[in-house]
Amino acid sequence: MKDSKIFFLWGLVWAQVHLPPFPSEGARFISLPDFLRAVQQNAPSLRQAALNLRPTRWEWYQAQANFLPTLSMSASVTQNYGTTFDPFAFDRVQQTTTFSSGSISANWILFSGFANHYLLRQAKVNVALSHASLRRVQADILAQALMQFSQVLVDSVVLVSARQRMERVGDQLARVSVQIRAGQALLVDSLSLAAQLAREEAQYITLYNRHRENKLVLLQLMGADTLSPDSVEFFLGVSVPELGEMSEEEAIRSALVFAPELEEARWRELLQSYALRVARAGYFPTLSMGASIQTNYSSNAGNIRFDPVLGIVREPLSFERQIRENINQSVFFSLSVPLFRQFRQRAQVVRAEANFQSAQLQSLLQRQQVIRRTQQAYLAWKNAVAQEMALRRSVEATLRAFQQVQLQYEAGRVAYWTYREALLTFTQTQMELIQARIERDLRALLLGAYIGKFQDL
Repeated sequence: MKDSKIFFLWGLVWAQVHLPPFPSEGARFISLPDFLRAVQQNAPSLRQAALNLRPTRWEWYQAQANFLPTLSMSASVTQNYGTTFDPFAFDRVQQTTTFSSGSISANWILFSGFANHYLLRQAKVNVALSHASLRRVQADILAQALMQFSQVLVDSVVLVSARQRMERVGDQLARVSVQIRAGQALLVDSLSLAAQLAREEAQYITLYNRHRENKLVLLQLMGADTLSPDSVEFFLGVSVPELGEMSEEEAIRSALVFAPELEEARWRELLQSYALRVARAGYFPTLSMGASIQTNYSSNAGNIRFDPVLGIVREPLSFERQIRENINQSVFFSLSVPLFRQFRQRAQVVRAEANFQSAQLQSLLQRQQVIRRTQQAYLAWKNAVAQEMALRRSVEATLRAFQQVQLQYEAGRVAYWTYREALLTFTQTQMELIQARIERDLRALLLGAYIGKFQDL
């Protein structure tokens, strides 16, 4: 019996030495705000949403510039090589002729059915829509990250509890060994405790490996793939928003005001309404004004004079003189009335109407989704609060029961198995209470994120 006891004690020492420690020595602790900031910097969907900000702003600048005239400049140079008839020589000669011209023109649309006004408003709304889309992506990532983060925190609590249970079983094993030597316990008690310790160790290793896998997911979200999961641990590190006695109606009202999805849907609906007005503006006539100035040069241009010796002589005009004297200016007004465009304009209007109606339906669907999501988060938070209160009462009751059983066991009035059952029950309720508190905090954070009371991204 003594040899058996020594064997089990050596087994306990071996398990404590070789089991992976939690937390790991020298581990870096990462809080929830630090984790969310790292996710914000590395999330591809966030970077994709941020890329749309700059183009939409330049589209707004372009819509403002639509009220200004369009300026253009053109220039051309042509050289002709070949045989041509020279009237002065009265013969065909080899000649190289250079032609060049340049012009500057401006075109200003005076009226186009107010299309430019609606395009400007549409571009401004599009800028606001891109910002709202970015906030919506941030909110989605925040909710997903919180759910994944909660699993890691729960695993941490379970691991600490498993470690404490193994220490308690080890203490019980040492106590039973003393009782065996004194003839107050049987070897079967020692065997049972050793088997329980082996089960606890196996559960601890399973939990530890699952915890490492969940930490790997968090590190991937942070963009820290090179870090080892054994080198980091995560903790809450943030104050939980105080929700008080908030009712479900209050939570829904706050969510409808704050929800980025609804803001994005409202901007999208307004954007499509302006797009519809732009399409309808195509039915109106277009009035525009234009102006241009141009000049040209030719190497054949020149003045003709009579020379007594040479006869008729042509004197070429200089480049500067031709450019100065050949300036031509024009100003014009143009009115374009659409009469029949093969139903292209009507098709654009119908398509714009469908897009506008689709945006309205999408706004309604988004509102329903926000209400349903907020209701689920609110009920989960209330259930977590109620569960914590119930478990707190359970811990108080099991603690009093354990204390009474412990006094009776130390006095020799109850069997060891009764004492062990009371201890296990008390330990289990303690672990469940800790998990319930974490669940309550995370549910409060998630609900706070939905109603705008937790905005770390």
